[in-house]
Amino acid sequence: MNRSDVRRHLHLLRQSCGRKYISGPQGQHHNLDALFEELNLRFFHGLMGRPELGWSRTVSRRLLGHFDPSHNAIIISRVFDSPTVPRLALEYVMFHEMLHLQHPVDHSGARRCVHTRDFRAAEKQFPQLKEAKAILKTL
Repeated sequence: MNRSDVRRHLHLLRQSCGRKYISGPQGQHHNLDALFEELNLRFFHGLMGRPELGWSRTVSRRLLGHFDPSHNAIIISRVFDSPTVPRLALEYVMFHEMLHLQHPVDHSGARRCVHTRDFRAAEKQFPQLKEAKAILKTL
């Protein structure tokens, strides 16, 4: 399963046959397009191509966001589309998922590493990392 030719074949199958629910970027309280562009300018010099952006179908407190490389999509949990959740938490989760665009999964031997050393170093560039993670623990 970890051979590069098998991974590539599965990726192509997901692209052509797989279905992905993408609600669109506009939520009740936040617009993911605007947030992506803001973070892109602030942290990536505006150079990152925008993937499909959408909100999850449900309010999940366990899966806060994910990047799907087969569909080039970032999906953010609806738990963040609320006026009571601090915007800093949403910014951090979007930033984290954007880093997955910049730092793809590393397949070394039989291991699959999603959060590589370079990924973790880049994540530390988020200015209020500790505060954002503290907010996420309270959700």
